[in-house]
Amino acid sequence: KPENALKRAEELIDVGKKQDALDTLHAAIQNRKFRNLWTTTIEQIMVRHLGLCVELKKMRTAREGLYQYRTMCQAANIGSLEHVVQRFRKAAEEKVSEAKKQKDDMAEIGDLDEMEAPQTILLKAIQAHDTRQQSQDRDV
Repeated sequence: KPENALKRAEELIDVGKKQDALDTLHAAIQNRKFRNLWTTTIEQIMVRHLGLCVELKKMRTAREGLYQYRTMCQAANIGSLEHVVQRFRKAAEEKVSEAKKQKDDMAEIGDLDEMEAPQTILLKAIQAHDTRQQSQDRDV
């Protein structure tokens, strides 16, 4: 039953087995029994399924699920498909912005690593001063 699949997936997510939860939800969507049956539970399964797909970067699984869901709700509730796709798009955009932010943070850290430490700059200045002093002493 779809309700049991959703409940089982939530339990798996709670213990940290997201891939297993995704597999459970995907199996529920692919099940022939429910292929032409649209319910709000199926919609919840689909939203959760796509959320996990984005989180785990499983775009092929997301696409397969969307194809199945489109078939399910095409005759019964096409508005549900729109809702699910919008949620999927929003989750994907959040993931992209998070990745960009993480990349920018890493770039800033990289810039700081490339900069010389103040002690190194001071040491080089002192060594350069000593070298100049030695060459001046030789010239005199």
